[in-house]
Amino acid sequence: MLNQNARVILDTLLPSEAHPMLKSGLFDTGFDAFWLDVERTAVPAWRWGFYSALWVVTWIAPLLIRRLPPLTRHDRLTRERALAAMEASHIYFLRQMLALLKTIICFGYGADRDVRNSIGYPHQPDDSHRPRSR
Repeated sequence: MLNQNARVILDTLLPSEAHPMLKSGLFDTGFDAFWLDVERTAVPAWRWGFYSALWVVTWIAPLLIRRLPPLTRHDRLTRERALAAMEASHIYFLRQMLALLKTIICFGYGADRDVRNSIGYPHQPDDSHRPRSR
């Protein structure tokens, strides 16, 4: 289960209403259920990587914009600036930690049918909710 600090960081990465086509934010798409499934079924390295990336974002990202950690004590604009600084960092490890975090949350976000429909992702043959052909 994700704690409140993790939820704040993940919501900063993928908030509701961030794009006109994508009204849902990460937690509007059932990410909690997705993460519970990952914790139960995924290889341990995924969980360790995810939690390590959250730790780095929480404690290191604010330092990149000369703010004190943890990142969650700051407002959304400051958190976004810190994440942008991490993404543009000259330190490869920091960029990779953020990329890992984004990759895993995008798996959960992209699993939502409404998100896939919004971006025009084709229906899959094994999707039980796909439109029926006439």
